[in-house]
Amino acid sequence: MRTRRLALAAAAVTGLLSLTGCGDSLPPGAASVVNGHTITRQQVDDLAAAQCAGVKTASQQGQGQAVPRKQLTQRALGLLIDIRLNLDYGASLGLHPRQSQVTSDYAQVEQLIKALPGRYQGYLSEVFHDWARGRDMVEQVGEAATGTTATAANADQVLNAGYAKRETWLKKDASIDTDPVYAPGKVGWPGEGDSSVSKPVSSFAKSAGKAQPSASFVSGLPAGQRCG
Repeated sequence: MRTRRLALAAAAVTGLLSLTGCGDSLPPGAASVVNGHTITRQQVDDLAAAQCAGVKTASQQGQGQAVPRKQLTQRALGLLIDIRLNLDYGASLGLHPRQSQVTSDYAQVEQLIKALPGRYQGYLSEVFHDWARGRDMVEQVGEAATGTTATAANADQVLNAGYAKRETWLKKDASIDTDPVYAPGKVGWPGEGDSSVSKPVSSFAKSAGKAQPSASFVSGLPAGQRCG
């Protein structure tokens, strides 16, 4: 889910924030603090568990492949950060989500959520309703920037224009502080840095550090460390 649009649509902001990501001032139980809003480790773990269930279902149907759970956890936090940024950006402009568009955007993922075990559905519904609200406000910015109304044919273009505008706001006003365990990069996005102070030497350590570990490496992980 970590795409910098639906699941991290923030590629445009890489390197723009002068944040340490050191996590020294994080409150207890926090995975990241975004503009003063705390994203808890429990929220990240719950989202990662739901995504893991989705990966398992897809792999059983021959529609996906296993991934390291660590990577999925980083992606889950990245998605939560991106959602928070979108909501804060929209609020800073005095925008409000358009309910009809929120309903339409949420419908894109609703069936996927309903296909998961019931224990995950409530939390995922909350997360992706927030995702849809934030997405619509960025889309509104994109529509104003391009002078066009978003349609199925130009939605990506309009959203990209909105995220480009969000970039300026991020330079001046956003703050992300992420716990080092999630390997934050310079900006604070999880998975872009190194969660270890040591340099990987063994082939196993080097494989574990890759953005896209090989299928053979993932299959060799203990069951509790992989999804699918």
